Order: sequence, then structure tokens, then C-alpha cells
Amino acid sequence: MNILVAPDSFKGAITAREVCELAGTAIKEIYPDAVVTGIPVADGGEGTVDAFVYAARAEVIERTGTGPNGKPVKAFFGKAGKTAVIEMAAASGLPLAEAGSSPFFTSTYGTGELILAALDEGCEEIMLGLGGSATNDAGIGCLTALGVRFFDKDGAEATPDCRGAGNTVKIDASGLDERLKDIKLTLLCDVTNPLCGENGASFVFAPQKGASAEELPTMDGYLRSFSRCVSEYTGKDISEEPGAGAAGGLGYGLKSFIDAETRSGAETILDKCGFEEKAGEADFIFTGEGRFDRQSFMGKVPGIILKRAMGKPVTVFCGISLVDAQTVRDAGFSAIYETDPAHRPFTDEVRSEAKGALYEAFKRAARDLSYL
Repeated sequence: MNILVAPDSFKGAITAREVCELAGTAIKEIYPDAVVTGIPVADGGEGTVDAFVYAARAEVIERTGTGPNGKPVKAFFGKAGKTAVIEMAAASGLPLAEAGSSPFFTSTYGTGELILAALDEGCEEIMLGLGGSATNDAGIGCLTALGVRFFDKDGAEATPDCRGAGNTVKIDASGLDERLKDIKLTLLCDVTNPLCGENGASFVFAPQKGASAEELPTMDGYLRSFSRCVSEYTGKDISEEPGAGAAGGLGYGLKSFIDAETRSGAETILDKCGFEEKAGEADFIFTGEGRFDRQSFMGKVPGIILKRAMGKPVTVFCGISLVDAQTVRDAGFSAIYETDPAHRPFTDEVRSEAKGALYEAFKRAARDLSYL
């Protein structure tokens, strides 16, 4: 029996690599001779570097940089040959933000520092994961670190945050690091939101980062003002492009000044690790994520795995599911295993039980394979 395990992380509880390890141990407890192959998957957010390191046998480069609130943080990226994979969340992620901080004032400056560090390492290709941000600055922080200068109406340099983006009236990109002209930059993103409007970065994502309902129209207005200023300078407006609102608009800012391609994070990771070849050899495929909902059928990891499964039976595992089992099967999955069907609040107790519950779910699924 050959089983391919290709999960996303169970956010806040189990990494994708740990899910693969749990599955391998649990399955072999039931079928000692089974061949279990693990592919940790990520969508550009948490775990993207870890998945790349695992798939490409890459090394982890650690750097001290600037966190979302301007204080030093320990950050990292993955490097294999002349390719670097960076999670913007490693320097500008929500878990790094100070309690009670507002996305009015958080910055992607540290992400720019990681890009510079990758260039210093001689990297010619950079894949940047846009997920898990604490920011809503349209990339002004990152661009400032890369050498672009932004000025307010008084001629002072704008602060590298959402407020500074809204105050920007003049731009000077002559100092943008020259090395960026010669690299291949790929933005890993599974979000299709535009920069502004009711479906944009501020209204959809800023509340998750600490913004109040009263702040949202102001923040959206700041990003609109910034995009007008950027468009006047660059001669192009990409604020409505799918994914412009990802990571608080970081993708928008970078693509406005640097030649970059946007790709699905999960699809890119699967390409890097030769998913089709491994799926072709598998009898069964296991995937999963912490919360399974209707979005999981589309751009999230389980749906992508199902789409690329080459007709092999795909079983999904999750902490909680907001979709009934029949709907899951109608979508094409063989089965779903939910580790917390009571849908308890995500407390420390629930988190501590997560690995054990998932291990038992894998054992149940292994026993059930004879019925598929």
C-alpha cells in the first residue's frame, strides 16, 4: 500500500511537516509494510518556508530584522542554490505584532530587509509568500527598505505604514536596489482580493489584525490615495488586479515597482516537490487543514490536492468541518475525518489535544481503507 500525505498546517496547533510525521507513524501502526510519502504544503503563509526546505532540501538562513512594530525580531528564509523562499509573515506577521497594536501603524519594512538579505546571499530567484500579515501598508514599508522614498505634503519622508501611505504625495524610486532588476520575483498568493473597496485589504482583512469598524473607511481611503499617487508615478494602476489586497497590499506595492509574477502558493510548492509523480505512484492520498469550509473546495490546499490527484482517492482530515460529509463526498473526496466534531473554542486544552486526536483519526482512516 502506497499512501501520499500532502496536508496544509493545522494553524496554531500542528505544522504541515508534523501532520506528515503523525500520518506516517499512525498508518504504519495499522499497516507496517505501507509506503507513506509526506509532502508538507503551504499557501504562502505560515509553513511556506518549511515546506520548501523539506521539498528542496534547502537551508534556513536566519537574520535579525525589523518587526511589524519597528522592534527587532528574529526572522528567516529558505535558500536552495540561487533560489530563496521568504514568508513575509516571518518578519511582518500577525503573531509578531504587539498586543493591541493597530494595522494603521504596522509595517512591512522587515520583509524588505529579508529580500535584501536574499540578494546579499546571491539569490537570483525569490519566491515571497503573501500570508499571515499584521500589516495594511500597501507595501510602503517593504519598498522603503528596498530603496524607494515616499514624501508627504511637507516634504518629510512618509512613515512606512498605512498612515504614511495615506500621506504620500511624492515618490522617488531612483534608489530602488539595482539588483531587483535582474531577479525573478514570484509572489505566492491564494487570495484574489483587490487593494481597495468592500472586498479589499482594509475591509476584509484589517479587522483580523486589530482594526475597529470605525477605522476601516479611513484605512481604505489611505490605500486609495496611495494607489493614485503610485499610478501617477509609475503610469500603471494594478490596484484592481486579483491578489492586490493580499498581505495588506504588499503584492500591490511590489508589483507596482518591480517586475513580478503572482502564483498560487500551494500550486508552486506542489510543483517544486514533484507532486504529480508521487501521486501517480500512490494508491491513496491524504490531505487536510485545521478548518475545512466551502473555501477549501477552491483555492485552499485540500481543493488543490483534489484537483491534481490524477483520479486517486483523496481523504481529507481537519480539526473542524463547516461542511457536511455528504457535500464533501459530492465534491469528490472519498471521506472526511474531523478531530473535534464538538467544535470547541480553540483553547490551550484543545490545542494540546490536537496531535493525539489527529493521530487517532489517521489510524481510523487506515483501518477504513479496505472499504474504499
